[in-house]
Amino acid sequence: MSDEEDPPSLALVRTLTRPELTAALAARQFLIERQRLAPAEAIRRLTPLQAQHPPAPYVALAARLDAFERGDLEAAIDVGEVAKSSLLRLTLHLAATTELGAYARMTRQARMRQWRRNHPHLDEAEVAEELTAWFHRPRTNDEIRERVGQYDGVDPRPSAPIAFARILLPLVQLPPAGHWKGIRRPQFVVDPRPLPSPAEAAELVLTRYLTVFGPASRKDLAAWSLVPQRDFAGASARLPIVSYRDEKGTELLDLPGLPLPPASIRLPPRFLARWDQALLAHADRDRIIPPDLQPLKLTLSGDQTLTVNGLVAASWKMDGPRLVITPHTDIPRSARAAIREEGLRTARFCAPGSDRHDVVGI
Repeated sequence: MSDEEDPPSLALVRTLTRPELTAALAARQFLIERQRLAPAEAIRRLTPLQAQHPPAPYVALAARLDAFERGDLEAAIDVGEVAKSSLLRLTLHLAATTELGAYARMTRQARMRQWRRNHPHLDEAEVAEELTAWFHRPRTNDEIRERVGQYDGVDPRPSAPIAFARILLPLVQLPPAGHWKGIRRPQFVVDPRPLPSPAEAAELVLTRYLTVFGPASRKDLAAWSLVPQRDFAGASARLPIVSYRDEKGTELLDLPGLPLPPASIRLPPRFLARWDQALLAHADRDRIIPPDLQPLKLTLSGDQTLTVNGLVAASWKMDGPRLVITPHTDIPRSARAAIREEGLRTARFCAPGSDRHDVVGI
């Protein structure tokens, strides 16, 4: 065997091209064919949706679901099927409450290691018991700062006591937090559901991740969750993992039987939300953000983005009833009619009270 040839074990592993990975992501994210699902079930399947910007999960679901209305998600929040909490990357997400505990467990255990290093003089169990009792009624951020600030050694910066409590306890925001318009002073309680074991949580989170973002590397998983790769090692050993590799030779993990459509499949235009999860799910984002657009840092600015042929091609925003597109690359004329149709659909969702919707910029 020459030096240029792959070892036999690698030669049997399928290499997926970037267009094939783009197609796989679009298919698994419901961005090729919209689904007809209740909001809680859609979020359970899609994994928690980024909710730093209150309308973002609504826009995300509108891009992915048929016959979805704002009131559907607000009703699911009000009856406790969906909750708002700081989860992946310690940022606000909407999660299906049936599985919120698994995400809370995975993100918490990684950060608790740092918590213990920062507060070795505190009795973890005692502090957790005290604060759980204190949260017997809903608390605001100001109240949390005042109460947690009483513990010796807590950083006096305003965000530190909040992070202290959110890491130690699985806190959720009470409705109407999570509604389209949001609220300025959310109230927090401890999620009453027991957390699953670390092993159970790792298996569920890894399964959900690969189902909607795979095939993906271990580095991708860690970047999405901000949980060290080692915390998923046992789960990947127990699950029926299959392997691929990308064009750079990086190993990609997946589960058997999940969609891998051909690169030639038609990918319709979609208007994505601020910090849409499809943009944040991988360390290597070439499958959805072209390399020449990555210097724009759209995932930091939180621009709402338009995908054309599965790739980010523009940003967009609402100006009253008008949807304004700012192209970042040449948009084919052949795609413009479909973009306008999808844009009008999105404009009607974002500004339902108007009869003067329009799409401008292309």
